[in-house]
Amino acid sequence: MTLRPEEVAGRAFAVFPFLKTSEPIDLGSFIFRSTEDTTGLSDEDSAHLREIADMLFLQNDLRIRSATYAILPPLNLDNDEPCLRELEHIQSIIAFCYSHPHPTLGHPFLAFEHASLAIFSPEPVSTFLARPEHHVTDIGTTTRLPQDEWDRVSGYQGRYNFRHPFWVIKNSRLYPPVPHIVLNHSQTLASDLVQFFESPRYNLLPALLRKPETEAGERVLTALSWFNRANALDIDDESAIVNLSIAFETLLALPKDAKTDRFVDAVSLLLGRVARLDEWAEQFYETRSDVVHRGKTTNLHFSPRTKKTSGNDLSYQPHLIYGRQIFQLCVSAVLFGASLSNNAGIADKLITNEERFRFVCKTLEDESLAIADRFKAIADTVALIDEFRFVGERGLLIKTMVGAVQCAAKNLLVSGAGLDSALKERMEGIANTPRSYDFFEALEALRDLHDLRTALPGDPQSPQALTQRLADAVWHYTFMHYHWLAEQRRNKAGQVSTKGC
Repeated sequence: MTLRPEEVAGRAFAVFPFLKTSEPIDLGSFIFRSTEDTTGLSDEDSAHLREIADMLFLQNDLRIRSATYAILPPLNLDNDEPCLRELEHIQSIIAFCYSHPHPTLGHPFLAFEHASLAIFSPEPVSTFLARPEHHVTDIGTTTRLPQDEWDRVSGYQGRYNFRHPFWVIKNSRLYPPVPHIVLNHSQTLASDLVQFFESPRYNLLPALLRKPETEAGERVLTALSWFNRANALDIDDESAIVNLSIAFETLLALPKDAKTDRFVDAVSLLLGRVARLDEWAEQFYETRSDVVHRGKTTNLHFSPRTKKTSGNDLSYQPHLIYGRQIFQLCVSAVLFGASLSNNAGIADKLITNEERFRFVCKTLEDESLAIADRFKAIADTVALIDEFRFVGERGLLIKTMVGAVQCAAKNLLVSGAGLDSALKERMEGIANTPRSYDFFEALEALRDLHDLRTALPGDPQSPQALTQRLADAVWHYTFMHYHWLAEQRRNKAGQVSTKGC
């Protein structure tokens, strides 16, 4: 960053220079608007937006009339900021939607470069970066801006497509990442995305912006980013084949070995046993292997296996044309299957409560997290423990369950929650019970808490409510064992008393 320790960056801007929008649209946690729309902006932000919009050029002296932007919080572009990752996901989905193929020719509607994203962070910029002087001729009439004592002027540090840093000042020009790009007359982001997201092929994509942290969601988003690279204007067909194959491998989670066979099987399983689909899949992967292992290929086109009228193979459309369409269909199938699985709770049903109790212990002992964040992290897990406590389970250890409740009680006591004296006394009893070989004392403290029958707080996600629900689930599992241990101890005490007589 070019900021000094005492300086603070202003709010940043994310801009799609080559995509326009007719009205605002919500994507993830951002609202995207036309650069002609300054609704709700402060005077300072409006001035920044005007300066940025004036920098966007298509070619030569042709300034872009309007682009699409979103306001960001102040950023350090040298750090891995969470909002930057979310913007990458948004860009991936937008580029993926606009790459939908022509129904006959199969070419993408728009190339990846049309979804280029530039991020502008308002901050002082070194004049040596914004206006280098070595081996250049200044043919403009740009007004010189006042410099500070560190040779800086007011400007913007930026990132182009999250990879390329740039520094601009007022009256700078930002051109496309390729020599020539054409703006589409009919394109408008708001109405286009509404139409895309209503389509069966794309309707599950918005969920990736709401829950990108899931394993399946991250895998699909990563696959989309590789797919978009295969649709770029600045790469050759061989490189596009490799990028597309990586997209397939990521999406389908193909193993390291026997990729060709697994790829053919996965595509056929997702899309059905379509005639010649397996032939294309085999040939596509052979082409990919040629490029990866030999650096080139002569088999960029699909060759149907038909009776030959001559000694030459029939050559039809390029593998890329088919591959792009097949990948988009596979994405739809994977997302649909994942949604079915998610709605049925399959992943949750494959996890045991023993594993969940271990997770609770590990999370509540994580000193890198604030107490409130620890409880927030276990909220869903506690709910699942409660839901599945009536399912029979071998291997569920009293040691793990008691440990989880004791961790919760200790964290609750230092969380600052307002506990009444009776509940606080029971929680202290659980937290401070010494460990014994049969955990009888801990189970006895748990019984005392259960007998108190304190009502749950109004907020079911509060530390107190989560601790009580966890304790209730553990008591459900252990109360019979506790009474058996108590009976044993009474019998043993009686035997000792009889011998003493």
